[in-house]
Amino acid sequence: MPRVSIGLPVRNGENYLVAALDSICSQTFRDFDVLISDNGSDDRTELIARSYAANDPRICYIRHEANLGAAANFNYVFRHTTGDLFHWAAHDDMLAPDFLEKCVAAFDKSPDDVVLVYPQTLLIDASGTALRIYKEATRKGGTNPAERLENLIGPGDYSKSLLHMCFPVFGLIRRSALRCTSLIANFPRSDTLLLVELALLGPFIELGDALFLRREHPKGSVIAAENAARKWTDIEKLLAAWFDPKRGAVFPATYTRLGAGYVCAVLRTPMAFRTRIVATSKVMRWLFTMKRTILHEAFLVVRDTVFPSSA
Repeated sequence: MPRVSIGLPVRNGENYLVAALDSICSQTFRDFDVLISDNGSDDRTELIARSYAANDPRICYIRHEANLGAAANFNYVFRHTTGDLFHWAAHDDMLAPDFLEKCVAAFDKSPDDVVLVYPQTLLIDASGTALRIYKEATRKGGTNPAERLENLIGPGDYSKSLLHMCFPVFGLIRRSALRCTSLIANFPRSDTLLLVELALLGPFIELGDALFLRREHPKGSVIAAENAARKWTDIEKLLAAWFDPKRGAVFPATYTRLGAGYVCAVLRTPMAFRTRIVATSKVMRWLFTMKRTILHEAFLVVRDTVFPSSA
């Protein structure tokens, strides 16, 4: 069994898949396997993936004839791999050659309760040209679950939280911890919930090097939704359809589902009674600050359910 498993969910990724796979195959740390899960692509994705699988025994390619949706495909690659450490790879992003080596080394030097190691993020454009290092997310850490939760969802500038862009999701994650989470749920920003669940389970380690290359391009899920719709409600629906194409046209109520997820995570995660009380109070405060948004989401859900023609 390899030390690290890499899951690469993809649909119609021919533009950038070669670069992503080349960056994986060039890793200085070699004890890994790769599962490419193709969500019914109708471009050259299958041809590209099969050629890499034929030339590298560490790479396995699976094709789904129907589009399962991004959430189901992300979760598929986790559930069908076995490495003690797991990395989600996106078809349009890249890794520096020593990404795995430095992340694994950080795990080896750290206590067993560390659940996630992630590097700095270098933003690149569609052609791969470096744009800037992403430095906005600075609130992190904490010695217990309640403190780590506060650093993620507490009050203050949202851009100063790791949840702003959720890039740590593409770090290296301890499988035993990830197995205890909801994985990627089928609604927009569910990676936010995943990071909260992981933070409740254990601490994160941030590396100082920019080893994760995040590509900004017009066909990215968020940018494509923003370009295709003008109203924020339509953007949410387009993103929800990307996560789960079978969900229908009802407004996804993202923040309501996030709040419910935070409550469930605090209640089910093992922690001291006093810590649980403090953590619960943090979630209640978050729900209070989001009350207008949640009430508005409830209105939109009722409207779309009762008057589907307006959805």
